[in-house]
Formats: sequence, structure tokens, C-alpha cells
Amino acid sequence: MARNRRGGGDGGDDSSRWLTTYGDTVTLLLAFFVMLFAISQVDVRRFELLVSGLREPFKNEGVVEGILNTGNGIVGPTKQAEPQQPQPGVKGLDVMFDSPAVPGFPEGGSDTPGHYLGTVEELEEVREALATALAAAGVETSVRLDLDERGLVVSIATDEVLFPTGSAEVQPAGREILAVMAPVLASFDNAIRVEGHTDTVPLNRNGYTNWNLSADRALAVLDILLDQGLNPRRLSATGYGEYRPIAPNDTPEGRQRNRRVELVIVAETPPED
Repeated sequence: MARNRRGGGDGGDDSSRWLTTYGDTVTLLLAFFVMLFAISQVDVRRFELLVSGLREPFKNEGVVEGILNTGNGIVGPTKQAEPQQPQPGVKGLDVMFDSPAVPGFPEGGSDTPGHYLGTVEELEEVREALATALAAAGVETSVRLDLDERGLVVSIATDEVLFPTGSAEVQPAGREILAVMAPVLASFDNAIRVEGHTDTVPLNRNGYTNWNLSADRALAVLDILLDQGLNPRRLSATGYGEYRPIAPNDTPEGRQRNRRVELVIVAETPPED
């Protein structure tokens, strides 16, 4: 007679199987609390460097104050970050137009390596230098030099000066103007934004619109500045089409003023290597 085995089958004694489930649960809980402990350890210095680095590219001055405000976290109350001290050479437009001098800017004039314009007085000096150079070449009537919230704006007329009508090919007169200004523009290291603008007269040649024309004209001027030896890291080009006029578009004179290319000399942080 076959002996009756207790429990039957190949499973063995069922009374200890709960230990396997219990062991798995304890292991998962241990891993979970180790993870909580790991993410609660914040390197404050590295975190502040990260936040400070995000502030400039996203143009959000509130990012430092808006992160980690006082509140309850998983390891207790968090402490509000200390206000960031401005770094030497880093400034916004409010500093540029309100402060008589920016700490950290090198002395020694325009031939000093790493020279960034930081005051209205310095921008005025550049405007006077450009005006003198343009007047000596007899082309001053084609260029406007203005200071606004962006910095020093050099506005060049496009009609039969920089470009033929509806074209993005720089004319000899435009090349001469850019060549005259290039030595002055090369005497400092601020970024220069090249901005193209058009009037509201429709331009649609198989999908080629005022947007395309303004962008192509800005790029064409940028290429000339590169040929004149300006550092490519300082330059950028943007096309705004007809959407940033400086005069009404309901008169020929207004439309002519709106057809322009602007070189915007801005005070900003030196580019990193």
C-alpha cells in the first residue's frame, strides 16, 4: 500500500511560503527608504550654480527666488535660498542704464581684451566714434544711431543703400558702410544682434514672404561683418518681417523708414569657452 504523503505534489510544506513574500516586501521598503534618503541630500552649492545658470538663458530673474521657498519637504522644512550676488561683468539693462560703472569691467579702453561696454557713457563714446567714421566716409545720412532699452542701435536704410528693392544681395554702398563701421565694432566684445525689418507691402513669391526677406537680409549683413573680421561668437541674426515698425506704414516715407537692418549692440555676459 502506498504511503500517504502529507501536503501532496512537489510543493513541499506550505507553512513557510509567506516568508518569501515578507522578505520581498522588506527588501522593497528598504530600497524605497534608501532612495528617499538619497534624494534628500542636496548639494546646496551645486544647486545654486544650476539655478544661477538657468536664470540668464531663460531671462527669468525670479527663478532664484521662486525655487525652494520656505515649505515642508520630506525631510522637514526647507530653507529659502540666499539671494545671489551679481557676478563681475554680469548685468541687465537696468544696471547698464542706472549705474555709472559696472564692477569687474576692465579698464584700459577699447583695445583691452575682453572689454565689454557697461555704461551709457561708454555706449555714447561708441556712438560718437561710429558717427565720426561714417561722416568721414560721407555715408552718415544712411545710418541712424540711437540709444534705447536694448543698448546702442545702429539702423541702416535698405532702399538702394544696403539692398536693391526686394533683394537680399548687399550692394557696394552697403558694403562700404559696414566696412567703415567694422573697426569700431571690433574695438569691444559685446554681442551684436543683426535684425532685419520690412514694411507691410505683401511679398509672396512662391512662398517667399517678408519673413524670409528680413531674415535673409540680416544673414547677408552678418556675413559681411564676418568678412570684416568680427568674432562669430558675438553675432546673431534675426528676421522680424513687418511686425516691428518704427513708423506708420500708411505713407511712403513711413514704409521707407521701416525697411531697415539694425545692429543692436547689447551689454551682456561674456560668452563662456
